[in-house]
Amino acid sequence: MKKKDLKRIFASFIIASTVLTACNAGGDTAEKSEEKVQEKAGETAEETKEIKIEDTDTAKQVTTFSEMKKELEKAEEGKEVNWDGVLEKYKSGLQAAVSEINGEYDQAIQTAIEAGKSGELDPAIAGELVDKTTQSYFYQKQKALQKEAAAAFNEGKQEEAKLAFEQVKHLANEIFIPTAEKRDNYYQLTGESSIVENINAGLSAQEEALTANKAEDFNVFVQLTDKSIYKNFYLAANSYAEKIEAAVKEGKDEADLKIMQAEAWGFLQAIKESLSGGDEAAATKLNEIFSLDKTDPKTIKAADVNALFTKAIVGKIKGYYEKAPKALEENNVVEAKTEALEGNMFVKALEIQLKKKLGDEKANETFTHAEDWYNSIAENKKDDAKTHSDTVLQALEQLLQ
Repeated sequence: MKKKDLKRIFASFIIASTVLTACNAGGDTAEKSEEKVQEKAGETAEETKEIKIEDTDTAKQVTTFSEMKKELEKAEEGKEVNWDGVLEKYKSGLQAAVSEINGEYDQAIQTAIEAGKSGELDPAIAGELVDKTTQSYFYQKQKALQKEAAAAFNEGKQEEAKLAFEQVKHLANEIFIPTAEKRDNYYQLTGESSIVENINAGLSAQEEALTANKAEDFNVFVQLTDKSIYKNFYLAANSYAEKIEAAVKEGKDEADLKIMQAEAWGFLQAIKESLSGGDEAAATKLNEIFSLDKTDPKTIKAADVNALFTKAIVGKIKGYYEKAPKALEENNVVEAKTEALEGNMFVKALEIQLKKKLGDEKANETFTHAEDWYNSIAENKKDDAKTHSDTVLQALEQLLQ
């Protein structure tokens, strides 16, 4: 891939054009520092050539989810929900996979279904908990498939890699992009800032790498796709705090507030563990704020929620900005580049906050310094890296004031 094409694909991300040579096939291709999910495809190399996307477990799970969601949406229309039917579909088509990835997701989904059936929870609230928590599961499923695809690609198992990646694309098209469109509309994110465009750019770049048989390129582009989806979940939860506070001022019913609170909690589950890596107390507090049994939605303040998200994400960035130069000191250049890349992707996740606090010009200068920092790390220029790192971190500190 030519450098000018790479710059086009990464127009909204602070990744240097030299990144294609930054990570080798043995690098951390799916967030090594965060990835705790491992999942096997269940198909042999011979089988991958014959399996169609609709025959994969992923596609079947998406179909099950769609059927569940269709039934749950009856609650929004004031119609009776067949909770037994929803539970049956969940247990037969999703529970085993959800439980394997995260037992807490399974517990939350089943508890919500039972509460909806018993009347303990308003049907609409219960439905949103099931819906959004299942979407959080699909995010973790995506991460597992990305890791699986990268591993197969690195081992020369191209067909297996393609099958895993096709499942990632299916999840993106059926689950993530429809919700990302809502985030783009709410935050007026267009062009280079559009989450939908960034997800599609990542997928296109990954597919191009697969076609060209370039494993190193594929490994790098995983970050673009995954972090764009991550940003979608972050902004989804964050936006509901804003919507709740606005709804309170408008005098909306408590039931409406709780529905939005439930949606925020469900979306948060996708990235809660990751946020804990940046600031555990902040992540715990966010979970408490969005928990129906712990917080009255009328007391939720958007500024507080935004500050907690920012604190956790800045904490993650600081961690990467510390690890990268340490890896250089240990002569582990590949690890240093990987840490630098991940850190910069999280810097970009705070684009809205940086532009709001610093203005477009200063925010863009920060992104340029972040890219220069990555280049300095990649070229083993420790002094230059320190200069750029200090500038980026100083800008981020202003978000915490």
